[in-house]
Amino acid sequence: MTKESPTSTILRIGHRGACGHAPENTLASIEQAIVLRCALTEVDIQRTSDDELVLLHDERVDRTTNGRGRVADLTLPDIRTLDAGGGESPPTLDDVLKAASGRIGLILELKTGGSAYDVFAIVRGATSLNL
Repeated sequence: MTKESPTSTILRIGHRGACGHAPENTLASIEQAIVLRCALTEVDIQRTSDDELVLLHDERVDRTTNGRGRVADLTLPDIRTLDAGGGESPPTLDDVLKAASGRIGLILELKTGGSAYDVFAIVRGATSLNL
């Protein structure tokens, strides 16, 4: 019987992608979590005023982007103009599912009440496409 090394039993989980290495909840952060060989990463989902699901942790965009205001008051086109760092804008849930595409597991934290059904539908659709 062989003894397992301590590292073989450690599960690497990124937080907001790999937020210590790239702007949190961005595609760059997801890519960095993959480079760091994380098995999973947690991301935060908010709903915009036009019912799009985007990755942002806070109710307001002020801390993590160059913008101001509540996510719930902004549209997806508004969100797309924001810089979350390094030229990255907050991605949609669809964007992140495509980026993860079997290379990393996602832990989805729903920050907006009433969004579970919509998140489920998007994830189920992406899964059926083998993304």
